[in-house]
Amino acid sequence: MNHYLKYVSPAMRPVPQHRGHAARNRRSKRCSGCCSKCQLFVSYLLVIIGILFLALASWLFFFRGDLIPLIHSHFYRNCIHLAVACGFFNIIIGFLVHSAVNNRCALVFYLLILIFSMILEGCLVYFTFSYHATYIQELNVSLPSDMLNKYGHEDQITAAINFMQRDGKCCGSNAFNDWPKPEVEDHYLPYAKTVHLRVQYVPDSCCKATHQRKGCALSDSPNNIFYKGCLPFLKEEVYNNLNFLFTVTGASLLLHVFNLFFGCCACFKSDEDDDEDPFKDYDQEMHLFD
Repeated sequence: MNHYLKYVSPAMRPVPQHRGHAARNRRSKRCSGCCSKCQLFVSYLLVIIGILFLALASWLFFFRGDLIPLIHSHFYRNCIHLAVACGFFNIIIGFLVHSAVNNRCALVFYLLILIFSMILEGCLVYFTFSYHATYIQELNVSLPSDMLNKYGHEDQITAAINFMQRDGKCCGSNAFNDWPKPEVEDHYLPYAKTVHLRVQYVPDSCCKATHQRKGCALSDSPNNIFYKGCLPFLKEEVYNNLNFLFTVTGASLLLHVFNLFFGCCACFKSDEDDDEDPFKDYDQEMHLFD
């Protein structure tokens, strides 16, 4: 080889600087592999967050769904629907990550789905934050109105109020006497005095008994029915649900940001790996003379 180089013009001799490019290429590959591993780890966490989204949405819809008719704002329902969508997208992202770290086109598609999922979660954060600021004023007006005007007339509202009073161990909106007590004039008494009839005016769901029989709320004794109102219970229920949704969505958004960063790093590093060593073909040609 040295004998051959004596007769090669200086312009054709190997450039000594090319020795350093291989080391940089190895460092680039190590960085790309590190980004891929971090991307895999974050994607596995997103799968867990996705399962948590679906579990929370199922809890709110199937186990606490009886209270939804009492919450008239569409923000609350939209939060549940968006939680389901975010959960499915997070699980899809977790399944696609293995293809994304090995294929450039799959990685681009993966990043697009990741961005779309971030948009959905941004909408969920907006809905939870917006309704969090207005739900107290809304419930202060809507719950007493539903109890006075819709109870016994609309089946959904009636079932929701009964469920709330049983589950919250409460009665009425602010107190048990929110339920209107009927009055009648007894003409047999002098001066037509107004007296209270002994009739049931409180729903049976206000009874303290575990097994509530029909007519158990005929007596409004404190030993028989709950006296505290249901408005604080419903406010606390909505507050806790919104906080759970906001916390899970915030954690998911943070993981999405990290995942997007590692995915972009892996994408850019793959470009550098292809273009970083311009002497690759030249080294292979010169190897023929060794």
